[in-house]
Amino acid sequence: MGNLLRKQGESYKTLTDDLLVRCRAITEFSDDEIRNEHAKFFEIAENGRLKKHYMEELLGDYIPSGKHKHIKYLTDCIFSAIDTNNDGYIDFLEYLTSIKFFQTESPVEKADFIFRIIDKNGDKQVTKKEIERILKCLEAYHKTSSNISIASVMSDGPKPAANLVIEKLDEDQSGHIGISEFVDGWLKDETIRALFTF
Repeated sequence: MGNLLRKQGESYKTLTDDLLVRCRAITEFSDDEIRNEHAKFFEIAENGRLKKHYMEELLGDYIPSGKHKHIKYLTDCIFSAIDTNNDGYIDFLEYLTSIKFFQTESPVEKADFIFRIIDKNGDKQVTKKEIERILKCLEAYHKTSSNISIASVMSDGPKPAANLVIEKLDEDQSGHIGISEFVDGWLKDETIRALFTF
């Protein structure tokens, strides 16, 4: 989201024509979709600032179920990826953008969003530990998968799976994965896509 689309201190409570235009520019959603999501968002976040513990209520369809402590870490990571201005809340534009990323058919947009979820601290690089923690969150979800490749990769647990991911994607041997390495791997490797798709 560029500065032209976000106005400092705006609450987005009133869905003006100007806001509809900006929302369409960001998401390419129809006016009706934007209105529906606006109503849903402000039903829960009356003041326009969604706290982390309400995120699951709004985005529950996009978050896999699993053990509470693992899902809590995953939702924390998702929250960090959505809260693009790092103010500790999700505003309506951030919420709407997150739905766009969850629904996108663009492999590059999807890879970018997943990278931001894994990169919880936002330092633009993903470590083996961050990958392992996300795979731990997704372990129960992957156990129900019929994908033989995923079952094989996850059979020994998240730690060996994270080692495999680093081995496959860390092209410059730096010990971490940058965004371009992750996107490249996502586009080329079906197993990588399956491991991080939920």
